[in-house]
Amino acid sequence: MRELWVNIAHTSGAKVYSLVLGVFTLFLTARLLGPEGRGQVAAITTWVGMFGTFAYLSLGQVALHRMADDRDQRRFGSLLGSLLLLAIVLSLGGWLVALGMQIARPQGAFKGLPLLPLTIGFLALPFFIWEQYGGSLLMGLERVRIYNRFQVIGRTVAVAAVFVTVGGLGLGVVGVLGANLLGQVIVALGGLGFLFSVCRAKGLSCTPDKGEIKALLSGGAKLHLNAVGTFLFTSANVLILSHYHGAAETGHFQLASQLLGVLMIIPQAASMVLYGKVASLGANEAWPINRRLLIQVTAGMVGLSAIAALLAPWIIVLLAGERFRPAVVLFQWMLLGLVGMTFSTIMAPQWIGRGYFWQAAVTTLVVGAINLVANFMLIPSHGMRGAVIAFIGTYAFAVIGNGAMALWCESRTRRQAAMVGQI
Repeated sequence: MRELWVNIAHTSGAKVYSLVLGVFTLFLTARLLGPEGRGQVAAITTWVGMFGTFAYLSLGQVALHRMADDRDQRRFGSLLGSLLLLAIVLSLGGWLVALGMQIARPQGAFKGLPLLPLTIGFLALPFFIWEQYGGSLLMGLERVRIYNRFQVIGRTVAVAAVFVTVGGLGLGVVGVLGANLLGQVIVALGGLGFLFSVCRAKGLSCTPDKGEIKALLSGGAKLHLNAVGTFLFTSANVLILSHYHGAAETGHFQLASQLLGVLMIIPQAASMVLYGKVASLGANEAWPINRRLLIQVTAGMVGLSAIAALLAPWIIVLLAGERFRPAVVLFQWMLLGLVGMTFSTIMAPQWIGRGYFWQAAVTTLVVGAINLVANFMLIPSHGMRGAVIAFIGTYAFAVIGNGAMALWCESRTRRQAAMVGQI
């Protein structure tokens, strides 16, 4: 367990650094661009994130499952080559859909967004997709530190580039999006050299394989509803709130959400480490480790939530300014959903490692649909408070579903142990 917590600490440190830079960049660009410019950046990056979420088809998680079934890693080369080809094809497909939307209705989905910044923003799409694939392969090889290293480098370069392009050259929104693109390229491609070196060391060919592509797409078809559902309960509320109540309430709610994301770095780091253990040991053998981390991390997050609730009035106003005081209450209430978020994050490796793609996908999609309906019902009349209520309710369902999965994993492990004892 000590080694696990060392890896978790290393991953958490990288995530903390990236999140701190993200928050810093948020306030920096707000000061440099003003409300309208910052709004354009937020809208474009949200659109790119949505296209990337829908386009990557959850193939990174499927690759992790296939690596868990291939302890000798003989199929790693074909996995790498197939994912590279699919990343290119899916990116082209995403670009064609975005172009079709713009041509068909110039004043439709992308209304108010200038063409040049929109184009630069969408150039990041293939690198967004490959970050998911490359990061998953590194997790499966238990080389998360390589991903962490380039994440730190990429985010740092992006912040420095903002100072140059916006502060020095006065490029405005284009400069911010260009800086984001540069950072994303570094994060996505940084570990690619190591992945190729693994193929060379094992004497494997990194060429795409039809059978591997078919297996990846088949698994993705079962699992990807999970990503769709995740988008519904993580991003849809922001879009709905912005539509009905404008930028001010959206800003308060988004700030509270981002701060909650900062607290989630420990569960996310634990999940990344557990993916590697599941890939190397198998889901059943990794469950005792998974169970202990679930208990320890959840207990830690409850304590952290209490501390965060007490410090929120001081920290939020200090960092964001007096204008963001309404976000304090939102953040404090949203802390109630932290246990559900932790359960979902820590249990994800077990769902994926056991190959329960469609079960995980259906569960997440149902929860996402409930959240979407709740947001449409509550936000028009209650604004950002309605979004918070829907958020808390959504993660209450997440505790139930993932708690049931944890009990099932435990009972199966005990049955297997009893059978081994009898033998």
